[in-house]
Amino acid sequence: MSDFISNPFKPGAGRVPPELAGRELLLESFAGLVRQVGVSGEGERPWVLSGLRGVGKTVLLNEFVRLARADRWITVKIEASAGQPLAVALIRELNVVMRRHASLSERTAEALKKAWGALRNFQLRFDPDGAVVGFQLGLQNPVPGIADSGDLALDLEELLRTLAETAGELGIGVLLAVDEMQEAPLADLAALNVALHSLGQEGSPPPLVFIGAGLPSLPAVLASATSYAERMFDYRSIGLLDNDATAQALASPAESNGVRWDADALAKVVEWTGGYPYFIQACGKHVWDVRATNVIDMGDAVLGTARARDEVDQGLYRSRLERVNASQRDLLNAMAASGDAPVSIADLVVRTGKQRASDLSVARRELVKAGHIYVPERGYLAFTVPGMGDYLDRHPDR
Repeated sequence: MSDFISNPFKPGAGRVPPELAGRELLLESFAGLVRQVGVSGEGERPWVLSGLRGVGKTVLLNEFVRLARADRWITVKIEASAGQPLAVALIRELNVVMRRHASLSERTAEALKKAWGALRNFQLRFDPDGAVVGFQLGLQNPVPGIADSGDLALDLEELLRTLAETAGELGIGVLLAVDEMQEAPLADLAALNVALHSLGQEGSPPPLVFIGAGLPSLPAVLASATSYAERMFDYRSIGLLDNDATAQALASPAESNGVRWDADALAKVVEWTGGYPYFIQACGKHVWDVRATNVIDMGDAVLGTARARDEVDQGLYRSRLERVNASQRDLLNAMAASGDAPVSIADLVVRTGKQRASDLSVARRELVKAGHIYVPERGYLAFTVPGMGDYLDRHPDR
């Protein structure tokens, strides 16, 4: 080929693919949500996205943030972590976001003063050792009376209300997005649920939109935090792509760059990827790199997919298994006998040669904590990463 064409595919955690195939309805729903808030000036029901690792939850959150920013919204995206309180992550990201908005105009900076005061109070209660916020507006000292009670749920509610009311005065909304939500301490999730619930119950809710994302276990985790969470959130399950969406994700970026797929080659790669977005991007990248012409044929598909498989095996599956001990690996191997399907703990007791379910409890608990497996329903376990069962079947002793 005389002219180099940049590879359009983007494998990797959270990277935005060239084609968000199969997610059109979800994106349209969110765009409609933004329009609704813009017209009414009121907040809407919070969303929760749940799905396996690598299906594109973070990508969707990033796209939602982009869409909201295009309408000049105040957008706050954080990642929950077991090692950091949710309040601290929120304070530090809000500090950056509000500085950015305050620099837009004198009117915006003036409108944000009350929100800065609320954030400063909130920081003094929950992150007193953090960098001082709001100093450029002369708010080094707290402004009493807002978000300063020391009760996380109440202060979080007041902080979010103040910020959203400020956004409303500016004719915009606030998007708060929390990724890996299942990692947050349960007490933090309870406080967040209470705050969102209280704000949503107001006659004219301030223009705040919340979207959380996490593993399939997230709805159950949220319900454990507060019983009404199962009714409060609008739950959206993010699954694997169907064949048509997979073909679109592979073919459309190629065609946009003057390259087309042979029909049989495309059908085979669609079959091999199994609709797993993470693997689709890896296959697209490697098939693109090995192609000899501007027509991707079966030879390109076979070689590129083999290289993609090696990359994903080493970078995703094997790296995760390097962190498990022997008893945990035995449990994972027993699960792999059912592929990626959920398997009952009773069956796993038999497969591992144990006497009772409690013999698996330590390994099970640690694997769930590490995010390798989850509980899809009571008495069952399943992998959090699509294809893990197949990998273990191909590499039972690695």
